[in-house]
Amino acid sequence: MENKHSYEKTRDILLENMNRLMTERNLTPRGMSLKMDMNEWYITRILDKKKDPSFKMICKIATVLRVSVADLLTKKEG
Repeated sequence: MENKHSYEKTRDILLENMNRLMTERNLTPRGMSLKMDMNEWYITRILDKKKDPSFKMICKIATVLRVSVADLLTKKEG
């Protein structure tokens, strides 16, 4: 069960950071999808916890949001 908890915690951190960074950069799921050359539903499903992004997609998300993958997967203090 330790791994499952760790997975869920990491996913929650990813989503929290995605939402925060998208807000800071005035990006909607549609705006993200256009920059990633993806369908909007893909980003929406990630944000709704219905789809888990692959590592490749996490790298693309980090690039669009102009942060490192580590920053995207690390809980922001404060």
